[in-house]
Amino acid sequence: MSLGTLPNALVVVAIVIAVLVRRLSWSELENSDADVWRGPVILIGVGIYQLYNSHLGLHVVDITLLVVGAVIALIAGVASGRVAQVERRAGKVFYRLGLPGLGIMVAYLVVRLGLVGVGHLFGATVAGGGALMVSIGANLLTQSLVIQSKATHTVEEYTPQ
Repeated sequence: MSLGTLPNALVVVAIVIAVLVRRLSWSELENSDADVWRGPVILIGVGIYQLYNSHLGLHVVDITLLVVGAVIALIAGVASGRVAQVERRAGKVFYRLGLPGLGIMVAYLVVRLGLVGVGHLFGATVAGGGALMVSIGANLLTQSLVIQSKATHTVEEYTPQ
């Protein structure tokens, strides 16, 4: 593990923990609520910056791992967003992941970290660090978009016409 890898890992862990704690408890959601997508977009941006800065020459293994990581992230994001609970209370929309969403997130993180290990075995240069940040950010952003879609649908169900 290089000296630059530890700060990356700590940033990823801190953001994932903060987002999970927030999403496991009931939180008010507004369609314009930047808190839902701000963290994931920052995580993706930092990850892309790190990938661009340190890995200009990508190999087939690197590209394969990036694509597989992105696909897994999107599938897990859609799945956890779909099982999220969305409720309308006193004219406001609230959401949380609940235990099924937590299970999907934990399974995703285990698979994603396993993919990092496989990448290291095959000599990939982008197995961890920036690629991990982009993948987790994409997962959380996808989850956020699905939750916002459910929230919009919930508001429309209860709005008198």
